Amino acid sequence: MHILPSLVWAALLASAGASLPLQAQEPASSAASVSAGSASAESGVTGLDSLVRLALEVNPTLRAAESRTRAADAAVLQAGARPDPMLMLGVMNLPLGSPGFSDEMTMKAVGVGQTFPFPGKLGSATRAARHEGVASRAQFEVVRWKTTQAVKSAYYDVALADALLALVMRNRDVLVTLLRTTEAGYRVGRAGQEDVLRARVETTRLADEALTLRERRRSALARVNALLDRPSNTPLADPTLPAAVVRLATPDSAADVRFQTADFGARAAGGPFPPVDSLQALAITHSPMLAAHEARLAAQDARVDLARKSALPDFDVSLQYGQRDGLADMVSATVSVPIPLQKGRKQNQMVAAAEAELTAEEAEHHAMVNELRERVAMLHSELERDRTRLVLYAGSILPDGRATLVAATSGFSVGRTEFSSLLDAQATLFNVEAEYLRAYTEFATALAALEATVGTEILP
Repeated sequence: MHILPSLVWAALLASAGASLPLQAQEPASSAASVSAGSASAESGVTGLDSLVRLALEVNPTLRAAESRTRAADAAVLQAGARPDPMLMLGVMNLPLGSPGFSDEMTMKAVGVGQTFPFPGKLGSATRAARHEGVASRAQFEVVRWKTTQAVKSAYYDVALADALLALVMRNRDVLVTLLRTTEAGYRVGRAGQEDVLRARVETTRLADEALTLRERRRSALARVNALLDRPSNTPLADPTLPAAVVRLATPDSAADVRFQTADFGARAAGGPFPPVDSLQALAITHSPMLAAHEARLAAQDARVDLARKSALPDFDVSLQYGQRDGLADMVSATVSVPIPLQKGRKQNQMVAAAEAELTAEEAEHHAMVNELRERVAMLHSELERDRTRLVLYAGSILPDGRATLVAATSGFSVGRTEFSSLLDAQATLFNVEAEYLRAYTEFATALAALEATVGTEILP
């Protein structure tokens, strides 16, 4: 008969209860262990909020996008300006031989010329540039939302790594206690060699898991700091999943849990998110990506109008003054216009190219709307999936895993359960807890992605 010392019994019971990230009776109140194990501040300004604000101030990609908006705004005035006038200086009718400059036909000339685009051309060019400026500002909003999403995603990964490392450490303490007890039992003939080897394997496997998590944390921390334009190893102070996200993910108590239907695998009822079609309509209205493309469509439409005017003549006007020695000075004025002899090969093809590009842009815009609807629907589905998983874990899977470990511990203490079954129960509970933590992180990450896709906060 295998009799566990009281220390091992206590350690296993602690693993079955205290190591749970959320108690089934109060799923929301204990969710702080999703991060590093401390509760998020209720002041309304979390560490994550501060990091997002900092990223929006210092992120180099965002600053580049901001500079491009200024460049696009500066291009508007350029597009509406006429070509610079031309100053002309020269000598006219100078004989190659005698008498040279004293010849009565020789003139020292000065003149000025100006090109006047056909009316409407500069207006079309200005409209195109103005719409490009609008597109640039909308693209800045795209980068801003992507930066916010990237900071949140990397921050959540750091918080998840911390939570999983804490979980690994708790399980390591239990396994180390089991290993020492089994080795002592093996020396006196109360435990088999296979029990010792299995305990060693599980302990080593947990060490490998800890190594993987530490490296993932370093990688996620480097992502956060790159977005904040600071050294990769700059530490984060106690990364914590925001309490507002936790409240969205789980009900206040297990008694509040309902499902939409009685079908096996149904979603949890009472979700906080608007219906998919409402979110899709919100995205089409607020998405900066769509707004940028709509502005580019308007710019291309203006370029089509400009191309249609390309065969209309621009006017070159020039005025010259000629000074002659001993004779009256002279004044000359000219007006020049191009003759579109190759209109079919040049101007008409410019129009055809601009119209084809506009048609392509319109088709791409339609595709972007479809892709936006698809992504909103996908992210909404991921959120509902993760929320339902969290409800199932908190209400059933975690309590059942804990009860299984307690039963295995009790059975092993009186010789009814094999040591391998006890280790299996411990490993199963560890895996369940780890998946529970990952589900919280996936929920928070999908929420950040949905807000970035829609282009606005979807919940108050």
